[in-house]
Amino acid sequence: MTQTVEKNKGVKKETFMQGVITLIFSQVLIKLLGLVYNLYLTNREGFGDKGNGIVAASYQIYALLLTISSIGVPNAISKLVSERVALRRP
Repeated sequence: MTQTVEKNKGVKKETFMQGVITLIFSQVLIKLLGLVYNLYLTNREGFGDKGNGIVAASYQIYALLLTISSIGVPNAISKLVSERVALRRP
């Protein structure tokens, strides 16, 4: 009985760690792609300071809207998960 429990815990832990590694890898890849895009955009001929100013201003608006839209998402997910755990549903 205890061996089965230990095996199940081991499988769950491996799956969790695989998810963490996948998320880390994807975030690093996204940051690298963003860096390459920004370097290309800022060094593109004809884009200049005016183009960089437009991109910077639009990014600030985008970041503000993204922050506002994602404020309640983690709380909502946490609430839904806790309700399912309380009702013991899978």
